[in-house]
Amino acid sequence: MKLRLPLRALLVVPVLATGLLVGGVGTAAASTATATVGDTGGVGLTIRTGPHTSSGSLGLVWDGQRVTISCQSRGDTVTNEHNFTSNLWDYVPNLNGYLADAYMATGYDDRIPGVPDCGGGGSQGQLVPVSQFQGQPNQGEDCGPTSVVTALLADGVTPHGWGTSQVAAINAARSDMGYDPSWNDPNQFGTGEGDVQTALAANGVDSDIVNWDIDTVLAHVRNGHPVVLAGNMKDLPWSGHDVAHFLTVAGYSGGDYLVLDPASDTIVYHTTAAVLTAFWDNDLGHAGVMLW
Repeated sequence: MKLRLPLRALLVVPVLATGLLVGGVGTAAASTATATVGDTGGVGLTIRTGPHTSSGSLGLVWDGQRVTISCQSRGDTVTNEHNFTSNLWDYVPNLNGYLADAYMATGYDDRIPGVPDCGGGGSQGQLVPVSQFQGQPNQGEDCGPTSVVTALLADGVTPHGWGTSQVAAINAARSDMGYDPSWNDPNQFGTGEGDVQTALAANGVDSDIVNWDIDTVLAHVRNGHPVVLAGNMKDLPWSGHDVAHFLTVAGYSGGDYLVLDPASDTIVYHTTAAVLTAFWDNDLGHAGVMLW
């Protein structure tokens, strides 16, 4: 037992979602949880870029530090100073990385009830929720660049700038599209499917743009590949805002599509084909960028 220690989305302000489960359709499947770091023997716990001891280091957290976990994933097995062993890892958005759950006082010896699995899009990918609203100059129009970041991670590819910070990765994706991320151009509101494809290519990932064929797009996700989907937020049960938008459909599990929405809560949403079709079936929608 672990030691228990005491040309889309021009948005003016961040869109906040409640994450409430309403009929189990198209809403957040789970919530976040708070935990405390411990059992490190005073040497600290390494923040990793993935759920593996070989994943890159992002620094240290220390015994007694409180963190918020948004999802959990299976990875390498780790043993703490009290010989508790676990292969579970906790993703902490504020740290931009994973912590070995063996060192976390969560109140549970395994998964935390209600906290989602980080999942995976491609065979090596991880579902990492990233908010577009992080203070960068173009945050209101950065659903496209942010969706590029989350789609690449789901595909098992480390986005440009990711090792520095989430903001650096978002700005790098905008730069990969050919735009200056440091200057908000009032004549360039948002980004398009071609921009998304250009940024993916700059990161070494091939993609296809599919128009007017949602069945093909969703089949691509079911076959293990993420998609950046264009649509309108007004048909998302967790949003309702009438704004053209990009999001990442990053995986498929248990009959649900796993969605990372850069303008909503930093959690993995579980939803249905009907919800995604309604989102897609709008002006400036009807398109998906399918990663290979």
